[in-house]
Amino acid sequence: MRPALLVSLRDPDDPMAAQERRCFEETARHPVDLISAVGRRLDISHLRERPAVFFGGSGAYSVLDAHPWVHQMLDFLVEVCAAQVPAYASCFGFQGLAVAMGGEVNRDDTRQELGAFEVDLTPEAASDRLYRLLPPRFFAQLGHHDHVDRLPPGVTLLATGGLSYYQAFKVEGAPFWASQFHPELSKQTTYERWLFYKPHYAGDEDRAEEIDAEIRSAPDTDVPGVLLEELVRLGLEG
Repeated sequence: MRPALLVSLRDPDDPMAAQERRCFEETARHPVDLISAVGRRLDISHLRERPAVFFGGSGAYSVLDAHPWVHQMLDFLVEVCAAQVPAYASCFGFQGLAVAMGGEVNRDDTRQELGAFEVDLTPEAASDRLYRLLPPRFFAQLGHHDHVDRLPPGVTLLATGGLSYYQAFKVEGAPFWASQFHPELSKQTTYERWLFYKPHYAGDEDRAEEIDAEIRSAPDTDVPGVLLEELVRLGLEG
């Protein structure tokens, strides 16, 4: 069985990189290999024989950072679109794809989302290969303080939210989907990640306790995972 590929946007020694690989593998129900994009340039050869490629979150980094590897990553996302490899990008990957294609991303801690939040599908989702499998409204896991505030041209909006309006889109003419929410995460794995990256998301102990309670009391989110299963199915068909 040909493994899918997860392009990790975390430091190679970050324990959450391995956790993220496990999350994608278990949710997609398919083997997943991992390669880190931090500090290196990727090219299309890394996608050879892959039924699908995933891009996840970052935790310690932002698409607004000036690191050379971040700019190289943006170029690679556009190359993946051109290569027509079935792909899905969540969180950092979603923001990176938006910027790479000409959209706008800003940091706004007042709209930070961490835990389970409701997401609404747009009418266009009803005819989409992946998003038609979801109910009109569902809970999904989120963890971010950067937001896509303007979509790039050449994409179809598929889902919206409250604090961060743009929640998912598909690249027109390419099998590449992206979402601000994490279809690969559950309540438990979100909590694991929160504990590790707490300094990046909580300014003081009182706020940390509030976020902790919010995640613990939120519903679980097993609905969006079907997106990753269907993406791999699409890749294997090809």
